[in-house]
Amino acid sequence: SYIAGRALPAGHISVTDKLEDFLPPNHPLNLDEMLQNPFDYELPFGHPDLNEMMNITELDMPKIPVYFDHPDVITSFTAARALPPGHVSVTDLFEDYLPSDHPLNLDEMLQNPSEYELPLGHPDFADMMDVRHLETPSIAVYFDHPNATESFIAGRALPSGHVSVTEMFEDYLPPDHPLNLDEMMQNPTDYELPLGHPDFS
Repeated sequence: SYIAGRALPAGHISVTDKLEDFLPPNHPLNLDEMLQNPFDYELPFGHPDLNEMMNITELDMPKIPVYFDHPDVITSFTAARALPPGHVSVTDLFEDYLPSDHPLNLDEMLQNPSEYELPLGHPDFADMMDVRHLETPSIAVYFDHPNATESFIAGRALPSGHVSVTEMFEDYLPPDHPLNLDEMMQNPTDYELPLGHPDFS
């Protein structure tokens, strides 16, 4: 990172504080200044490899169960897509696994991703997820049945007299899925299909 001119990220703990007791007497003390402005300083020939001064600690990372259609968190965060309202608290899920210097306001950061930057080298959230695949039914319909996803997005209501969609699907829904399927499909303009929702087809 230093040789490539990548600056120490904002909020990084003080490298000076960590290393000043170990520096040779003729070594500059302004380590943070140098690492924040690597283009202004040159690493002397023969300088010890900075990686040799690090004790890499493997994080104890959780495996949070999510369904297969859960959006990729890093993609969403980088694209500034906010955590949807009603999402379970990410802070509650992860606080027992965070490094001691990690901010605790995970929900705040994920609800306002454009105000925060993911640090270089941050673990991939996908590695912390245990993806569960849904058992999905196969409902017999005739060839001329409208595409249900397209109809819902277009705001076309479930026709009166249609068999109950709730009764057909309730045994297959994830535990956090709303159960009022008929209500939603009879009033599609009042509801939004979540990003990554499986195609009804």
